[in-house]
Amino acid sequence: MRIEEDVLFIGRKAVIADIHLGLVRHYDNELIEKALSIAERVEALIVAGDLKHIGKKGLHERFIREIGEVTDLILIRGNHDIGLSGEKSIRIGKYGIFHGHAVPDEEVLDAKVLIFGHAHPAYFVKDSAGGYRERVFLTGEVEDKRVVVLPAFNDLCASTAVNLDRPAGFMFRRYDYKRWYAIMLDGTLLRIF
Repeated sequence: MRIEEDVLFIGRKAVIADIHLGLVRHYDNELIEKALSIAERVEALIVAGDLKHIGKKGLHERFIREIGEVTDLILIRGNHDIGLSGEKSIRIGKYGIFHGHAVPDEEVLDAKVLIFGHAHPAYFVKDSAGGYRERVFLTGEVEDKRVVVLPAFNDLCASTAVNLDRPAGFMFRRYDYKRWYAIMLDGTLLRIF
């Protein structure tokens, strides 16, 4: 398992989350091209929820068609994916992958490594002008499991500064994440608190 910018690679599979096509419609083409450049390098692209943005018309049909022409596409439904076909959650060996807005199937939750999105994690960096948010991965342990929270693939999405506020999703209500780490997209490792 390795990260590269805002993508998590598991062997020859890539996992991304929170694309939110339609959020800013003129940006959809760039997001599709970015996803295609990843899809060309792997045997499967897994979208861990929120391919589209609810209430907005986006290019999700084009995304599904074009990614599917290049590699296997596995779509996990997120809370914004109303009307799309896909999985509630999946298990690939020791990896359980789900969106994060709802509790996944028990088999997935029993995996050794839990991977999900939904939270749009960021880290607030203070500077002389006040500060800014940087998208991050979160990683830590709960019970005997490793947890990896994916950043929003769409960098225009709102984000939650995990060093200031609790992220959305059932995992953050269930577990204390304050001893976890944030990993910036350039690989810099940060303590949350």
